[in-house]
Amino acid sequence: MSRPRDIGKFPSLRRSRRRAPTMETGARASAPSAVAFQGVAMTPGREQHGLLSRGEEKDRLLLLLSDARQGRSGLLVLRGEPGIGKTALLEEAVTEAVTVGMRVLRATGIEMEAELAFAGLSELIRPVQGLVGGLPEVQARALRVALSLEDGEAPDRLTLGAAVVTLLTDAAAAAPVLVTVDDAHWMDETSAQALLFAFRRMQAEGIAVLVTARDAERCAFTEANANLPTLRLTGLTPADAAALVKRSVHAAVDPDTIGKLYRETAGNPLALLEAAPTLRASRWVTQEPESPLPVGPRLTAAYASRLAALPEPGRRAVTVAAAAFTEEADVLIRALDALALDAAILRTLESAGMISLAGNAVRFAHPLLRAAAYHRATPQLRREAHRVLAGALSERDGPVDRDQRSWHLAAAADGPDAAAATALTETAARARSRGALPAALRAYARAAELTSSPTAQGRCLLAAAEVAQLAGRGDEALRLAGAASDATDDVAVFNGALGLRSQVLLLRRQPREVHDELADSAEGLDPAAAVPLLVAATGAACMGGAVLQARATADRACAAAGHHRNGDLGHSAVVLRAHTMMLAGERGDAAAVLRSCEGFLTGMDPLSIGIEVTSFSSMDLMWLERFQAARTLLERAVRRARKFGACERLAPFLTVLAETQMRTGYWDEACALASEGGMLAEETEQPVLQAYALSVLARIEAARGQSAQCVEHAHRFRVLLDGTGAELVSPYIEAALGLLELSTGKAAEAAARLTDLQQRVLRSGLAEPTVLQHQPDLVEAALAAGDPSAAQAASAELLRQVRQAPSVWGQAVSERCQGLVRAEEDTLRRATAHHERLPDPFAKARTDLAYGRLLLRTRRRGAARRPLLAARQVFERLRADPWTTAAEEELRAAGARTPARHGRATAPLTERETQVAVLVSKGHTTPEVAAALFLSPKTVEYHLSRIFAKLSVRSRTELAGRLSTFPQGNFL
Repeated sequence: MSRPRDIGKFPSLRRSRRRAPTMETGARASAPSAVAFQGVAMTPGREQHGLLSRGEEKDRLLLLLSDARQGRSGLLVLRGEPGIGKTALLEEAVTEAVTVGMRVLRATGIEMEAELAFAGLSELIRPVQGLVGGLPEVQARALRVALSLEDGEAPDRLTLGAAVVTLLTDAAAAAPVLVTVDDAHWMDETSAQALLFAFRRMQAEGIAVLVTARDAERCAFTEANANLPTLRLTGLTPADAAALVKRSVHAAVDPDTIGKLYRETAGNPLALLEAAPTLRASRWVTQEPESPLPVGPRLTAAYASRLAALPEPGRRAVTVAAAAFTEEADVLIRALDALALDAAILRTLESAGMISLAGNAVRFAHPLLRAAAYHRATPQLRREAHRVLAGALSERDGPVDRDQRSWHLAAAADGPDAAAATALTETAARARSRGALPAALRAYARAAELTSSPTAQGRCLLAAAEVAQLAGRGDEALRLAGAASDATDDVAVFNGALGLRSQVLLLRRQPREVHDELADSAEGLDPAAAVPLLVAATGAACMGGAVLQARATADRACAAAGHHRNGDLGHSAVVLRAHTMMLAGERGDAAAVLRSCEGFLTGMDPLSIGIEVTSFSSMDLMWLERFQAARTLLERAVRRARKFGACERLAPFLTVLAETQMRTGYWDEACALASEGGMLAEETEQPVLQAYALSVLARIEAARGQSAQCVEHAHRFRVLLDGTGAELVSPYIEAALGLLELSTGKAAEAAARLTDLQQRVLRSGLAEPTVLQHQPDLVEAALAAGDPSAAQAASAELLRQVRQAPSVWGQAVSERCQGLVRAEEDTLRRATAHHERLPDPFAKARTDLAYGRLLLRTRRRGAARRPLLAARQVFERLRADPWTTAAEEELRAAGARTPARHGRATAPLTERETQVAVLVSKGHTTPEVAAALFLSPKTVEYHLSRIFAKLSVRSRTELAGRLSTFPQGNFL
């Protein structure tokens, strides 16, 4: 390509961009020109905004900056209609931050860049990119791959978010940092997700974050589930609006005219400034306007009228500038050269107040002007602009340049275009490899639109569906998978779409309906396609509580596997079959099947096999009381998932491990694991898993008598599972609430709840009592409520199930229940003997309590003290306060002195504090804890200081002594 013409006429386009001396900026930022928080600020490249009556808003911003300077992190989202003053406030905050010596990192969303993966993140961190090398290697690699600085496996989005946390924390080591994200509604989604993840985890790094977004635009930072501190800007007061107008027109304006203007604009500063020049004309001073003033969406129309006044070359040039993904003047001048337009036209546009030229950047005066320039242009002009911009980028070979060029080619096409489709497919593959799933999804979908070949179109749509599923967009994945099947007769596409549909439906629709659809779809398919459908159908039936149906479908999956029996496909079917056998009460057979799969389970890669294989098999091992085997399998899976940042897989592994630790008496560790698993399940949009994690927390809180926390978690559980039909998961919370009522002395309520639960469970076909473990609670509650016949019936049913499928826990608690119902000392003594073979201290302590009470009632006070004291010691260690109190009351009745309880926390630990406390007590360093929990080291230390204060300890050694004794497992 020839050298762009007339570049010599623009020396400013060759100069480096001016920056404020103490401020670091992103690629599109420039220093503000206003004095902080005084009157009206002029935002470079934007219209003048009135900040005259923004006292409350300014105070919020000053507090945000002050907190950062004192080591606290905070975030504020400024929302409002276009022109309301969001950017002006942001610029004043930047000026204040620079004045007090803070480092400033900036990013601005641009509408045309919304398709470019990680464009916003790249801009934000460019000034501190040199710090990437100091990050933990897995985080550094994630950032380098995401930003196309190196090739590699796609980074997990949560690992990438953790990398952003660490990088910003390192950037704040020398000085507090202000991070600004302007026009967040136009930021590419991949950047927004990474930044949102990071911002929500900042607490003690000394980082202030300020985000601006429009009210009417969808944005990750303004979604309801983001739950971020938000300040909604409204119009100026009438007095300040009048002052702004008078200053703008440099003349006195009568009050009636000001009132009319204010009513039309609702005090919107930009609308006031747009309309104010008309006051110099005659009629506005004395008459009503003939048409409404431009405000909100009407501002765009006002800009359009200015664009219409341009000559034809000016309209073509401004359309090219508006269509560009980059503000680089060199690219724009090459594009104009292809249209035979002189580069001097840029000066004309600058003189007209439409753009500004600074360094090598071309910026529009306001985002609305850019939007008007693009969207008001004819389709022909827009396609022309994209065509020449694609040509201007053809000599560049960087990955970002190739991505921009492919999108320009796509926008220039007015029908099927093989070259554009191929280029977009390559862009989509690059985006997926960098973990930019939303960008990859849009690229694959657009490539399908540009493809004329049915086979190629089906493959593009299937690829888009796979990306949508990974991104947590199940509805969109279903739509795209259906479109892929409709587009082509290709067998591979059809099978792939069918398998993907099964995975998505499992969490999207009623499980029993999903089972029926998948089981029917598998009919007549070859095994490679049928087995995954039948395995998913089995899982759906299990979740839906249709145990017998799940059992039959699992048998069918194993039969369909046939010669695949020794491969991963066959083993997946066999493991699911063992799971259904456990649920149906075929305990011995399930144990034998799992033993036959042990080599596979211990040797498999938990990240390359179906997630249900590891999760369900470890559950089965837990129910079979092979706790160490379950723990080993899960800890290995957790470590591998952490290493590769596979957080979608990490959530279920952590949650099942949490229940394993809960059942073996490691309650603090279980709380930490369940909290982390639940948070990750929420991040990765897995509501059933999140609910399961909440049920583990609720069970422990119930035993500890923490009513408020237990009830709150139960409410969240129900909201998550409402309408999902997850009938095998939903009973967990009823069991927890029944235990809470029993623990807190509400025996009648507990008996009623647990009786309903028992009937529901029996109807479902669930015949394995170790799954929910609610039946002993039902027996005790019925006895305490004065209903011995109900207690006898529940005890008899438990005994029947235990005889059918013997387990140590079942034998111990069924003997305890029989001893309670019949008041038999020998039966309770046998129960305590069974407990010696089971690592479940809470269950044993309850049996000891029941045994001691019976001895006390038969006036054997001396003999009663030993089991009562043993029970009291376990209850206190577990911090099961209602049960500790009950044991102490019985001890006093037995004539024993109860030793003083250990010190208690002045306030309960939060879920995050529990996670930190457990990991620190196991000997892990602050950086290790930070990496495991996706936090910054400073935030870990912040939580640790609060933990020390709450528990009244002064060291990590004392902390370890205060918490429960933990096994030697390593799940980091």
